[in-house]
Amino acid sequence: MTIGLLITFSALTAFAFRALPFAFKNSAALTQTQGSFYRFISYSAQAMLGVIIYDTAFGKRDALTLIEQFQVIDALKLFLLVGTFIAVATTKKILPSFFLSLSIYLVALIVLDP
Repeated sequence: MTIGLLITFSALTAFAFRALPFAFKNSAALTQTQGSFYRFISYSAQAMLGVIIYDTAFGKRDALTLIEQFQVIDALKLFLLVGTFIAVATTKKILPSFFLSLSIYLVALIVLDP
C-alpha cells in the first residue's frame, strides 16, 4: 500500500464519517440513539478523540518507541488516562474527572521536575 493511497483512503473515510450525519439528518436511523447506524457514526468521533489524546500525551512516538523510551512520566500519563476513562464511564461527569487528573499531573510535573 503506497503512502498516497493510504492518505487518500484516510481522507475519504474521515470525510465520509463527518458528512454522513448531514446526509441522513432527517433519517430515522440517526434519531434512534441506540441503533447500530448511530453508534457506527459516533465511533469516528471517538476514534479521532483517541488519536488526539494519544498524540497530545505521547507526542509523535509510536507504540514501539514509547515502550523503548518508557519513563515514569509516561506511566503516570497512562495511569491518568485509564483512571479518567473509568471515572467518566462510571460517573458520567467529564469535567470533574478531567480537572482531578490534570491536578494530579501538574503536581507530578512539579515533583518530578529536577
